[in-house]
Amino acid sequence: MDKNTALIEIFEKEGIECAAALPLSSKSSFKIGGKADVAVFPKNASELEFIIGNLDMPYIVVGNGSNILFEDEGYLGCVIFTEKMNSVKVESNRLHAGAGASFTAMATAAKNASLTGLEFAYGIPGSCGGAVVMNAGAYGGQVSDVLESCTVFDAEKREVYTLAKEEMNLSYRHSILSENKNLICLGATFTLKEGKKEEIDATMRDLMQRRISKQPLEYPSAGSVFKRPAPDLFVGKMIEDSGLKGYTVGGAQVSEKHAGFIINVGGATASDVLGLVEHIQKVIRANYGVELECEIRRVGNGK
Repeated sequence: MDKNTALIEIFEKEGIECAAALPLSSKSSFKIGGKADVAVFPKNASELEFIIGNLDMPYIVVGNGSNILFEDEGYLGCVIFTEKMNSVKVESNRLHAGAGASFTAMATAAKNASLTGLEFAYGIPGSCGGAVVMNAGAYGGQVSDVLESCTVFDAEKREVYTLAKEEMNLSYRHSILSENKNLICLGATFTLKEGKKEEIDATMRDLMQRRISKQPLEYPSAGSVFKRPAPDLFVGKMIEDSGLKGYTVGGAQVSEKHAGFIINVGGATASDVLGLVEHIQKVIRANYGVELECEIRRVGNGK
């Protein structure tokens, strides 16, 4: 019996969903990626702790694969998906969400409780954990505006504790969790304000319509590819003004609809996407003297 099979038997005995040689393309919004040696789907923090405690191989924790590029070679180790840790609960003006809760489900729960502050999250194809890690945002709102605290599992100390917002080192597309890979988000609490359900709903509908009209939602992608290098520099406009709309490498293409997106027009590989990313960076460097930093998380080779 090889070690992967033995590991899966351990997890299955505990009632933890798992699989060997899982095609990561099936778990990626990009529809790209090779196979993971082992994939596991914990339902709660206890299962996640148990999984990590029994691993003797590289591992990585991800949400629903919406801001990730899985490499073509796959992942030599264990990929832990938090998508089943998706509880959402509202108490007074606070919303508690598990790491795997979808941003859209959180925004909807807040609206149903007549709480405002999470409207910007509606339609963002990410999970609570990923959003907290990268301080996700859109349309003038971001996680740091409403985050109260984050519960983490410290994989090095094997401890669970809560970090207050002030301890999170939050900045543009950054948090303490993005700089310390031993800190794994288990869930978070958000402080919201009372509002009018009809007005909240109208704002969410408006934002969704804007996404539909401006973003290439009909194609597989991982959202915006690059971080904004400065508040007054818009990456999509720089790419468009550089004549790169529609530029293609293999099955990866700069979207004709929104130049800040790279889309999979059919059969794209991670190598295609990375080649296109490098070309865009080279052109923008030459035209503007600006270094573009990827917002998409690259996962592969046991890293």
